Amino acid sequence: MAPKKKSNTRLTISVTLFISALVASFLMSYVSNRNEKYWVALMPIAAGTQIHQSDLGYLDASLGSSGARYISSKFSPIGAYSRRAIETGEVIFSDSISAKPLTSLNEQVSISLRTVDIPAEVGIGERVNIFQLHDQKNGEQTIEPLLVLRDAFVVAIDRKGSNFGGEAALTVSLRHEFVPGLLSATTRGRLVAVRTHE
Repeated sequence: MAPKKKSNTRLTISVTLFISALVASFLMSYVSNRNEKYWVALMPIAAGTQIHQSDLGYLDASLGSSGARYISSKFSPIGAYSRRAIETGEVIFSDSISAKPLTSLNEQVSISLRTVDIPAEVGIGERVNIFQLHDQKNGEQTIEPLLVLRDAFVVAIDRKGSNFGGEAALTVSLRHEFVPGLLSATTRGRLVAVRTHE
């Protein structure tokens, strides 16, 4: 009887270990696959700008151990300031926002350009360089194009007049110290937007 009892004990232990392994595997899978809501950008956000409710939405995702690097729905980034440019669909990193205004808080400026002077492929969230051109008049010396603004973040484009060969409103985000130079450039010559490629 002793060998049979020993065999039954081994069988019981084996079954118990097998069931324990299954339960542990199920629990680990459940915990790792449990979704959580994270903040995601619904539109491009320029560096140095304040984040508004309309800029963000929620994304259900299972990020596992890396989830701590992102901002979950338990915390609100509304009213914070972006440290860098944030693209549409990007899950918000904890390090990409600041609770306090940055020293170089960006401002939005709308300028008028001829529709032909804005590349058709330029869209919201892209960056453009702004050049100032001077048309050469009779007898006057040629003036080289002047770079007025580098890597301006495009916030909005109003091309309503483009079908009639008119002008379009280009809204860009830029640091405060660059605003006077851009506005001054609009009073003379002609401004041209050049699409940049990263």
